[in-house]
Amino acid sequence: MKDRYEVLMGLAEEALGDDDFEFAADLFGDAESIARQHGEVDLADRAFCNRCSVLVELDQGADQIPKLKEILLSSSDTRNRFLAAYNTGVAYFITEDFERAHSYARRATTLAGELGDPSLEHRSLNLVGTLAARASLFDEAEDAFVRCLEADQDGEGYQRIMAAQVEDNLGYVMMCTERLEEGLDHCEKARAIMEELGAHHYLFETLQDLCYGYVLTDDLDRAEDCGTRALELAIEHSDEQIAKNCLFLLSEIAVRRGDTFGARRYLRELTAYYPEAGVSEEIIDVFLATDLTSVVNLRG
Repeated sequence: MKDRYEVLMGLAEEALGDDDFEFAADLFGDAESIARQHGEVDLADRAFCNRCSVLVELDQGADQIPKLKEILLSSSDTRNRFLAAYNTGVAYFITEDFERAHSYARRATTLAGELGDPSLEHRSLNLVGTLAARASLFDEAEDAFVRCLEADQDGEGYQRIMAAQVEDNLGYVMMCTERLEEGLDHCEKARAIMEELGAHHYLFETLQDLCYGYVLTDDLDRAEDCGTRALELAIEHSDEQIAKNCLFLLSEIAVRRGDTFGARRYLRELTAYYPEAGVSEEIIDVFLATDLTSVVNLRG
């Protein structure tokens, strides 16, 4: 049984590295079923938690929170308790319950420290940093992202993608604290890794951040290239928040070029995401007169 379990878990990790999230979730589910059939509770819980981490990526993790909390409270396996705390934090993040998300992220970080496992610490610190960046707590965010990169420097496949995501997050925080060139270097490093690995599911956020940075350095051609590609990928992957951010940034690029017509076109596209607001030409005029890089938190 354990040999088959390990094979399924390994295949699931390979599927994650190939960006095939649905197949990975199915494989983790199969591993959980085999373990439960043989009374291996800890192994089953581990497979369940890994499956939940994939479901969260697919925006399907909220329904698993009660079971995750049960594992956190009752399991004698510290690694499983970490996975339960971490996945609960991410699930709350996805549902925009940020206070609870931060609480579970901190709890996961404590458990990762007890285990002494750098790869687990990497994951929880990334979540802590992401929540801090969202709240514009940039000192806390930078500390978390730096520690996160130090915790996991030798990953492969999916872990390398996760490290690149942290690299991008660190770059964004640096750009928000007026270290533009250093921030852009981190984001470009992240982009190179994601493009090498074909990680398009994560690439569009990095391209969005690069667009933002290049706008701030007035490199508008590069900014437009990154923003246009980020918008296309965000729409393809149904990420409305990043699509909206990109439309804001592309309109700002057009304004800085003196292309009012182009800026209005992007802002009208943006209004499609707010059908209930009834955005008027007067509101668009306000946007055109505002430096949008000063009012948009790309993690907000």
